[in-house]
Amino acid sequence: MKITCGPQHDRRDFEIVLPSEPKRLAVFVSGGVDSAILYYLLLLENRNLGNIHEIQPLMVQRKEGSKYFANIVVAHVRDHFNLAPATATIVGNNTLPEEEQVKSGVLESYLRGFDIAYTGLIQQLPQHMVNWQPIPYKQTPKFKAPFADLDKSHIIELCVQLDQTALFYLTHSCSAHEISRCRNCNGCNERAWGFDQLDIKDPGTI
Repeated sequence: MKITCGPQHDRRDFEIVLPSEPKRLAVFVSGGVDSAILYYLLLLENRNLGNIHEIQPLMVQRKEGSKYFANIVVAHVRDHFNLAPATATIVGNNTLPEEEQVKSGVLESYLRGFDIAYTGLIQQLPQHMVNWQPIPYKQTPKFKAPFADLDKSHIIELCVQLDQTALFYLTHSCSAHEISRCRNCNGCNERAWGFDQLDIKDPGTI
């Protein structure tokens, strides 16, 4: 599946490619909009392939709020595809340094028998780095980050394009507060910037 997305001044292409043979696929759902739309796209492409893959949502529980929002996202996306209710399985070690937590979750997914792990990691811009370090990663045949060359504005426009703006109400990107928004951390700054690039208002209330 090839898609072009983003603001008019910065359109970019990306591709979601699933294996042609049945596999067990893990998708990390954090409760933020990036992983939410990734989960949606993976299920959409799997449906196009005849639902040959087992796709399961996993999460690294960084805070209590992340579990709350991740499972709201999972419920919404699964309902869209008329799938049975499910929750994201908690994996990884959230006591590790931030940059090691996702890695620990991915490694555990392999131990649990998943063939490929998908994450919603996106291009992170220096101006959004408020007390935050980018998560280092390298894509491999077993580790995929389809949004690696997209920034937040592309993710937001992708949600609009796919008629998934409900995710703006259901997701949470704040790094400082578990439920409300501080509007000053890297997550809040990045989300606000993405909407500004598209000249649309963030309808989310939390």
